[in-house]
This record gives sequence, C-alpha cells and structure tokens, in this order.
Amino acid sequence: MADSYLDSHSGDAHQIRPEKSEAKEKRTAAETLYADADLAASANQPTKALDGNSCPSSVPYLKLVNHALENFYDPSRLTASQVQELKSKYNCSIKSDADAVKFADEALKTLQDNYTDVITKPETVEILRSERGEISGIGIEIKDQPKKENSATSDLAAAPNQVLVNKVVENSPALAGGLKAGDRIVKVDNELIDTETATDTAKLIRGEVGTKVKLTVEREGKEEEIELTRALIDFPAVKSEMRDGYLHLSVQTFGQSDTSDEVKAAIQGHPDAKGYILDLRNNPGGLVMEALRTGSLFMTKGEMLRTRTRAADSTAVDFETTNYTLNDKGIQLSSKYESDPKAKPYQGMLMPRHPDLVDKPVVILVNENSGSASELLTGAMKDNKEAYVIGSQTYGKGIGQITFRNGMPDGSWLKVTNFQYFTPNGTWPGDAHNRKYGIAPDLSVALPKDARMNSPEDTQLKAALDYLKSK
Repeated sequence: MADSYLDSHSGDAHQIRPEKSEAKEKRTAAETLYADADLAASANQPTKALDGNSCPSSVPYLKLVNHALENFYDPSRLTASQVQELKSKYNCSIKSDADAVKFADEALKTLQDNYTDVITKPETVEILRSERGEISGIGIEIKDQPKKENSATSDLAAAPNQVLVNKVVENSPALAGGLKAGDRIVKVDNELIDTETATDTAKLIRGEVGTKVKLTVEREGKEEEIELTRALIDFPAVKSEMRDGYLHLSVQTFGQSDTSDEVKAAIQGHPDAKGYILDLRNNPGGLVMEALRTGSLFMTKGEMLRTRTRAADSTAVDFETTNYTLNDKGIQLSSKYESDPKAKPYQGMLMPRHPDLVDKPVVILVNENSGSASELLTGAMKDNKEAYVIGSQTYGKGIGQITFRNGMPDGSWLKVTNFQYFTPNGTWPGDAHNRKYGIAPDLSVALPKDARMNSPEDTQLKAALDYLKSK
C-alpha cells in the first residue's frame, strides 16, 4: 500500500512475564507491538540439509526464516513439508550473511504476505529517519493495486503493474520534477517494474542523499522519464489549519514516533476551536501506540483495541487475545491465551497516554487509502461514540506487524505479520489482500474524481464542516 515503513510495526520495549510453563519467558502483547528479540537457541544450530543436497544449512538464514515462521500469525499457509523445503531451499546459494538476508527475504514471499519481509541494514537507516520525520528519497508515497486484466489478451499476467504515486510531498524533488498523484511507475533506473509491490518499488527508489534516480512514469497513456536527485525530506506528520472556527488536523502518518505529540501541540495551539476535523484520508498507518495515544487526546476512557496475536513458541501454535483499555492513568493491557480459556486474564503493563484535551464535536475523515493504524483509531473513536466518521470505506488492513531489530544477520531487521486487530465492537477491517472489508463511515460522501483534497471542490471536507456547524 505505501512505502514499507508506513506499516503498523514495532518500537522498543522489554516487559516480560512468565509463560504458561514457567521454564520459559514470553513477551506481553505490548512487546508484540514494540519488541526486540533474539531467536530461540535451537534455531542457531546448523543442521544437515533436508533436501538431499550436500550443502550445509546456513545459521543466519535459519535464524531469520525460523523466527518468521514461529511468529507469523497464520501458520496454516504452509504445510509441514513446505516448511522443511523452505529451510533448505537456498543452502547451496548462501555464501555470506548478506546472501542469507537476500534469500530469507525471497523465501518469506512464500507466505504471500506483502508485509512480512527482511529489511536490509541500509533500509533500517531510512526507517529510523522516517520515525524522526526525515526521509532520504524523492518525496513520494506510493501504493499498489491489483493488476487489471489486459483487454487485448484477457491475460492477467500480461497486464501492466499498478504501482501508483499516491501522494507527492511539498518542497520535494518529486514535486519540483513534476511527478503527480496517479502517475503509474513503469521503470526505476531503466529496470521494468513488473512483479514488484509498492514495498519493493520503494526500496528501489530510496537511496543516499545526493544520488540520482530515474523514474519512467505513465500518465494519461503516455510515458515520461524524470531524473531526480534524492534529498533529505522533512515530512511533517500533522498539518493544522483553522476553517470557519474549526480546527482541521490532517494527520499524514502514524509512522513517526512523535505524531501524537504533534496532534497534541496543534490542539493546545488553538484553544478557541469550536470543534475538530481529524483528517485521516490517505494516512496508511504507522506505529500502533502512536494511533492509540492520539486517540487518548479525544477520549477519556473505554476499550480502544482488541488484538489476536501469534504467541512466539517453537514447539506449538498458540494465540493471545489482548484488550487495550483507556483509563485515567494510561492504556491498560489485559491478555489471555486461547489454549487456556479458563485462566484469569493477565493484567499487563500500563502504556502512557495523553490527557483528554477535547470535549467538543469531532469528525473523522477517511477514504479508501486510510489503512492499518488509521483504521484502528477510526474504529476506536467510532465505536466509543467519540467521533462522527465521514468519507468512504477504508482500506481494509486489520493485520499488524512486529519488527525484530536486534540480533538479526548483517544488521538486518525482520518484520513479521503477527496479529489481527479488531475494533471495540469486534469489527475486523480485513487482511489487506483477498478480504478487504474496511470500516464504513457514518456518512458516505464521495470525493469527485478530479477534485483535490482541501480545495473548494472537497465535498468530504465540506460535509465535515456542515456536520460540525449543525452541532
């Protein structure tokens, strides 16, 4: 859906508690979202190749693959024989840690999940920059869509890719170079984009500040080559503007570690606002806790989120259900294992919250590109009657990832889809793939085809203002 760093993913925390068997330790649900971890010792031992070839197993490769398989939320996607084949498939091709990273990333594509991958060391640098609000690149946000059948051949495989520019950042090389939302990316540095997803394409486009990248884009049936110089781009998470006495908060991403602080500062900077528009259109998600902490600025109490998480265990498959409930002290976690339904729920750690600053009407604006953490926040506020939702059906990504940032080969990180999330009323937005349900707005309002957001033709923004004025 967008650049790879804009998924729900982990940060850093280290709260642990006894597991069901006290011989082991298991992360809490909070750590599932914010965790560093090393692989179980058993996976660090080389083993004989299982497919009959003479090449020994790669310890670094197994470290990544085994850890992904133990944490992936849907282990049924691969049979036992497929798992065994996967573990030895690249034995004779791996000559270094860098090879292990490359082939582990390729192996994880077997799970058919665009959000599970191995992140190389240079890419980790970019992610850390993005969490600080800095991006080394050209200043675009991209998304992918399912391929459209080739009308001439009726062949889906022959149809062109649908990796599209979703947004162009202000004061960026992309804007100066003439890139526009809706442009289809055909080539990067003369290499045809064919099987690449938005995540893969973003990796090709990003690079060191000062280096050049050439994009071939298609616009209105015509191709154009644009050469751009990568730069360090300041990407604000929040833009705010007063409109007819109401504060319009456009939240671009939850991928920055201070997004909720920016929302808080904007609210505090406009104490006379008669109401609020929390604009999450085209916001593809980010850090789960930043979305929840943003919600705490508008809510006093109530359940905000429910997750069903694959519990890390090399010997069995188990799941942990966790409720995230807002109270006056923070966000309280309460967890329970499905394998032990009669057990008393574990009261986990208390995550910090912001004070509830808003006691005036709130509208949330969403569209088909509001995904993941944006949907999570929308569901929390909608179900708790804290906001009226206007716009169009959201993207449909009710799954989230953890990122293991320590102890992985060659300085890499491992990102794994590890949990499903549900709104307080039990709504699951979907899997971002075959089942994309999204969250329905309270009032459906379409944006005209050629209308720009925040322009006089923005019917969704107008509907939000009309609703607030009626209150």
